[in-house]
Amino acid sequence: MTVLYVQGTKLEEKKKISKPMVKPFLISLGLLFLLAMHYFQHNPGGSGLELSFNVMSWIPFSFAIAFGLLEICRQQTWRYSRLTLLFLVSCILLTIPVFYPEAEGESVTNRLLGLWAGLLFFISLQQFSFTVKQRQRMLWLILLAVWLQSLFGWYQFLLMEPGNPIGYDTIENRPYGIFQQPNVMASFLATGLVLSAYLLARIPMYRGKWSWLQLVTLLTPVVTIPILVVLSSRTGWLGAAIGILLMIPYLRRFAAKAQCRMWLLMVLLGLSASWNLSSTTGWAPKEERLSVKSTRSIHIPQAFRMYMKEPLAGYGYGTFESAYLTQTAKWHKIDPEQPYGMPSLDHPHNELAYWAAEGGTIPLIGLLLAAAAVLVKVRKARAGTQLALVGLFFPITLHTQLEYPFYHSLVHWVSFIILIYWVDNLSAKYYKLQVNFARYARLLVLLLPLTVSGFMATTLYSGYLLTKYETTLPVNIDYLQQVNNPWAWKDRFEWDLHLTQLQLGTATDNPELINEYIHWATLKAASWPRPALYQNLIAAYQALDQEQKADQIRQEADFLFPGTHFNLQEASVHASAKETAPQRVTQ
Repeated sequence: MTVLYVQGTKLEEKKKISKPMVKPFLISLGLLFLLAMHYFQHNPGGSGLELSFNVMSWIPFSFAIAFGLLEICRQQTWRYSRLTLLFLVSCILLTIPVFYPEAEGESVTNRLLGLWAGLLFFISLQQFSFTVKQRQRMLWLILLAVWLQSLFGWYQFLLMEPGNPIGYDTIENRPYGIFQQPNVMASFLATGLVLSAYLLARIPMYRGKWSWLQLVTLLTPVVTIPILVVLSSRTGWLGAAIGILLMIPYLRRFAAKAQCRMWLLMVLLGLSASWNLSSTTGWAPKEERLSVKSTRSIHIPQAFRMYMKEPLAGYGYGTFESAYLTQTAKWHKIDPEQPYGMPSLDHPHNELAYWAAEGGTIPLIGLLLAAAAVLVKVRKARAGTQLALVGLFFPITLHTQLEYPFYHSLVHWVSFIILIYWVDNLSAKYYKLQVNFARYARLLVLLLPLTVSGFMATTLYSGYLLTKYETTLPVNIDYLQQVNNPWAWKDRFEWDLHLTQLQLGTATDNPELINEYIHWATLKAASWPRPALYQNLIAAYQALDQEQKADQIRQEADFLFPGTHFNLQEASVHASAKETAPQRVTQ
């Protein structure tokens, strides 16, 4: 069987492949949303590959990308839209600053790999001519994942007891699901909440009968809203509230009257359940979580001020934390009324400010170009649907301007791309480009998921060993020696390794080991300045009776961290890995 392809004015005859790899692709996404993203393994916190559910999620994610790229190889044709090309330009603009002389390329490798993996996933989605039912199935996978996390949140809030296997804090009792951070959980649930309304309007009613799919969408507000309330996340509350308001006109226009009324009734029922839950459990939000005050009002303007100071090239990719502390310390020294920097802040909790401060104007243009391209696609959608499409994006988009969900949760990034693909597909005109070299790329495509899976498996194993090393008493150095992927755990592995040197050196009065720690810590402090690192450096110099050096380090630490007390008489080794974790605003 043959099919004619038109490329320019030339007609080419090619053998048609009758069975595209749609099923394996959708199975990969199913494994991601229904299984991999819910994996838990003990860790000291952090983001990215420091969280086990992200590591596990990369495995099916890499297979999904591979199936899409393999389809290009099989068809020898690249299928794309104008939005694909705009995203390609945007990714190039976001990557250019890594070649600036001030950039620390190694520090942003994970970020750029995640960026380009997202583009490849978007391209992979476009290689398949999904049916409407198959495209909606991807949205249903997101909604089912939200249900699983909501149920897990209910279990955490109501049933978990102190000393539980996952280390959930039953005193604080903010049910963060698998995400380990309330705001990330909140934006995910808020996305599911608005998605339930969108999907409900797309389910036709036959002779007034309700289906189980309608039942799932209708019960979503009852399941998610009480957890959103007890999460006490202002980001989640705002994202859910505005998302609902944006979705109501869509429901009124495209859903049956009974569906619209019933969904709104379920929203009210969810709010009522929240009130009942607080009454029966004695729960009440802390006063500071009801306040509009937040440290974001300090460090986000500080980051934009950094951009205004260096608008062309920024301070260099991978240097935000050190540049932020140094620059805010200078401003504070010149004018004590100016707030000093927040310790351990490796991201300003605003995506635009982050890329602009580190890379200058070029990456900022790249982000704004991508955002404008998506908004144009939204405007081209069917009349009456535009607000609802904005509502689908709103919870996660708002979160990117108040924190960094894409670094904390791979599933947020994947869900966001699927929503973009959904919007693009509503009005996209697809083009085809013949790629004759694709047959030779098959081996590389097949190696991609195997390589990623192997890397992630060693990442999980190494994380397990590091956690065992940090939590086992007495200390067992064998765990540290068995780590087989130190690259994925660079900061944490180096911290544990050199801290062990310092502790052993001070315990045995071994100057060689102490000097090795000083050499490492002095270099590390330039790119990874943390109060615990400086405190240990002070203690190291004191162990060598070099009080003048210790005092110099203390003065530097006092300059960078005006709100932290460093006392030479009380200098001691800080051993906890959690003291090195990035600072987060949790309200």
